[in-house]
Amino acid sequence: MAQPSDHVSILILDASGSMWDQLDDGKSKIEVARTVMADFFARRDPQEPLGVIAYGHRQRGDCLDIEVVAPPGVYDAANLSGHLAKISPRGMTPISESLRIAAHQIPRTAERADIILVTDGLETCDADPCAMAAELAAQGVSIRAHAVGFGLTSEQANAMRCIADTTGGLLLTPQSGRELSDALARIEQLDAAPAPEPEAFFDIGDKAEAGHTYRIGYRGTAHPSNYAGFTRRGEGRPPSSPSFGVIGGAGESGNNPFSKRAPLEPGDYDLILTGPNGSVVARQAIEVVAASNGFDPVGSVALGERFALSWRGPNQVSERVVIARPDDPPQTYGKSWGYPLTHKGNMRLTAPAEAGLYELRYLSANGREVLFSRQFGVGIAYVDEDTTTTAQLADAAAAAVRADPAQDALPLVRATFRIPANFPQIALSWSAIPLDADMSPEAWAPQTEMIVGEGEFEPGRYEVYTQGPGEVEFRGEVEIVPGQANDFVIPLVAEPDTAEPGTH
Repeated sequence: MAQPSDHVSILILDASGSMWDQLDDGKSKIEVARTVMADFFARRDPQEPLGVIAYGHRQRGDCLDIEVVAPPGVYDAANLSGHLAKISPRGMTPISESLRIAAHQIPRTAERADIILVTDGLETCDADPCAMAAELAAQGVSIRAHAVGFGLTSEQANAMRCIADTTGGLLLTPQSGRELSDALARIEQLDAAPAPEPEAFFDIGDKAEAGHTYRIGYRGTAHPSNYAGFTRRGEGRPPSSPSFGVIGGAGESGNNPFSKRAPLEPGDYDLILTGPNGSVVARQAIEVVAASNGFDPVGSVALGERFALSWRGPNQVSERVVIARPDDPPQTYGKSWGYPLTHKGNMRLTAPAEAGLYELRYLSANGREVLFSRQFGVGIAYVDEDTTTTAQLADAAAAAVRADPAQDALPLVRATFRIPANFPQIALSWSAIPLDADMSPEAWAPQTEMIVGEGEFEPGRYEVYTQGPGEVEFRGEVEIVPGQANDFVIPLVAEPDTAEPGTH
């Protein structure tokens, strides 16, 4: 009989600022998650070791705000629930680092582990969860990482798919408390030993940029006359093209790796290798995504000037960078042009001798398609309103699993302040000073006097103050929290004890 330490589960709970967002039933995600987690702790096998990690609940803007709430072990369910009940979302979403810490928490005695990531958003720190998932898959321990996207859209969920697919885990997208509970139950009911993932035949990731060339290695050997490349998902051998053809090679051994261009049209494809009779002998799914291509801004150049330009593009054989008038057909362009393949993203061209508006064009190999372009002026003043650079395009291509920077922004919360009911209810001047070190330092001090102080606040602790008639002071510390009624009675400041020493 297997010992409890042979298998361990580690739950990672997102406690970033976005967990205050509300679900359709009006409750915040964190409130629902706390309730679901309490049920999860209570119903699971108490002898199965469990670890709990939370991130984003102690410090705003801190990508290292990750807490091991409970290292892997056997715990009382109520005790774990009590810890999570105290967690208040406020920070970032460091998914990659949390996965790394979870992996380090796995005991050396464990032969397999399940990491259960419950998150309502994508990575907001400078890291790549897909790369981290690949590291998990390469470890000696059999680790399945399950991505539970709580309230994620289908687009966001697809960006998280690599975590589950790479490690053999599940990708689940619950949209309610009941669905979140069902998702955790489904993970718990998985077979104790995960089925071994088949080794990938081709050494390429699960995505490729449209029109870009990839050097692709494969397992085993093949003949130079064998065909390989991209075909539509589930289909057989396509016609020969830059995306599909013979792998080539010398003697009896085919090129390994071989080079093939990803199709120009984004979509779901398979990378295949065919045998001598045309049958498919290897197939691997791959998504072709829209390419992040373009030129750096040029602005204006002088007549006949030799000017430098830069681009990010597929750089294929026979493709050309040319200068043309905006209304010219693709095959009409000036005398100064170049092949991008040999220039690695930078070249110099000579501007036309006639003033006017022109555009740089990146032409397909057959010269019939303009893959991308950018306008510029020759001998005239021209301001390019598009300031996107090739560096930014490269960043965009690498950011498929990154979230909107505003994802973890805490919502402003409405709060009200009043003095005790036994004092005259008259208009007063109110102020509130932030007390938490990671909050914006500006005090709230409206110019208008109010009987009940009312405003919208960044969540956190404040010292609230007002002064009534006769210089009577009211002062109190409050904590403004999303998802609850923030209506506070500010107490009277106690009068100092003026009694003479020795009297009572």
